[in-house]
Amino acid sequence: MADHITEEEQIEALKRWWEENGKQTILGIALIVGGYFGWQAWTDHNVEQSSAASLTYQEMLDQFVGATPGEILSEEKQLGVNLLADKLKADYSSTQYAVYAALAKAKLAVENNDLDAAAIELQWAMDNSDAASESIARLRLARVEAARGNLDAALQLVQGVDAGEMKSAYEEAKGDFYLEQGNTAAAYTAYESAMASETSADNSVRGLLNLKIGLVAPAQLEESEAVESELVE
Repeated sequence: MADHITEEEQIEALKRWWEENGKQTILGIALIVGGYFGWQAWTDHNVEQSSAASLTYQEMLDQFVGATPGEILSEEKQLGVNLLADKLKADYSSTQYAVYAALAKAKLAVENNDLDAAAIELQWAMDNSDAASESIARLRLARVEAARGNLDAALQLVQGVDAGEMKSAYEEAKGDFYLEQGNTAAAYTAYESAMASETSADNSVRGLLNLKIGLVAPAQLEESEAVESELVE
């Protein structure tokens, strides 16, 4: 009898627990299962998107096959690049392939001296890229702004930026912009910083930096001597 009562009590306890917690338990299980399948669907979608974007990007790169460095693509190939790049940006904007497409469009625009179009593409790339690609797009945009005559905007883009491995390139760009402004002292400092940060084994890079330093160093030293002379007087 005691065993029978104990079993009934257990059943009643289970009923009470189910009334109090059953709905929450079902909801919790549903959320877990739904979350898993939702995550799986999202992952599968991303894989499909990345795969499709990769194929489109490769098709875009095929337009450059056979072109020698510095050669401007034919109008037909440029049209092909731009159409495929626009497709990547429109259909796969969340992938890095879309960013690379924008960079390619900007390159073609610069080669055609359409700096306004190049700036638009580079700004898009900056706004939609990861940290590494953002640094590349930012530096190229700064160069384009300088070419458009917007030196203040160009300097603003490269100042106060943690460029990481691209520090030397950023400092060199600063030096070029300062030099265009006629600020040879600031240009000299920037070129020196670029040289100190340069880690490339390419001697031509260091050779160019040395040349730039040589162009501004005399003027920078003359300015310093003039300031010292005024202070003495």
